[in-house]
Amino acid sequence: MHALDITDQLVAFLQEAMSDYLLPTKDGVEKSTTVFDGYLPAKKNARRGEDDPEQEDYPFIIVRYLGDEDELDKGNNISFKIVVGTYSQDEQHGWRDTIGLMIRIKTKLREQQAIGTAILTGKISTALFEEQAKPMWHGLMEVEFEMPQIQNKNRELMENGFY
Repeated sequence: MHALDITDQLVAFLQEAMSDYLLPTKDGVEKSTTVFDGYLPAKKNARRGEDDPEQEDYPFIIVRYLGDEDELDKGNNISFKIVVGTYSQDEQHGWRDTIGLMIRIKTKLREQQAIGTAILTGKISTALFEEQAKPMWHGLMEVEFEMPQIQNKNRELMENGFY
């Protein structure tokens, strides 16, 4: 397994884990959270025929690969940033939906412990954006997993130039 596999499996896991967690949308209905890898997809404005960044779908989760650190004989850790976006007209307490969604993600990850061959290291951090674009609310999570290291080929073959 490599970083792309773990990313895809984390997206699939979160999509399933959040399928019954309903949050408000801009249209006033409730729906389950959509999970994306990397970035939100661009939306087209049909009337103008161009991208319109204001048309983002809420609620959403973005799983973004941050990097990995592979230290020989010590471990291979991979880090992800999870961006959470919710929508609420409540200017005083709208942030609570974002926190609730991040708590749900943290709880599900702790219950699961493993995504593919990656094992949760125990480090999960959460934070709200300091500035919010009300009525859209955003938060960040960082999650770290430990992955198996790539095994070395037979060292004797490598020293004799056969590798």
